[in-house]
Amino acid sequence: MRQKSRDSFTPIGESYASLFQRLVQWGMITPLLGFTLNRYLRNFDPNIRCAYHFDAQGHSIEDCRDLKREIEKMIQDGSITVQNIDSEGVLVMLICKPVAKSSG
Repeated sequence: MRQKSRDSFTPIGESYASLFQRLVQWGMITPLLGFTLNRYLRNFDPNIRCAYHFDAQGHSIEDCRDLKREIEKMIQDGSITVQNIDSEGVLVMLICKPVAKSSG
């Protein structure tokens, strides 16, 4: 049987909810419409909603692997720059590069 590989994410030093709000404000990410979680998943919680999945039930934004993967992709492609990592590997500062909005 094949084992599912574990994702590895760069520490961001703040909550994913906080970073998500900034990324939305800067036009770097948008909530995903039409997403529903499988209610039969082991960790599905009908009392918790995920802002990245347009408030779909099932998990919190802090536990959202899709959001973590998207943010990690932004870190890898340079859209988000991680700086000032301390000796224990904890991120002290995260610099985002807002998308330039066209005037029309």
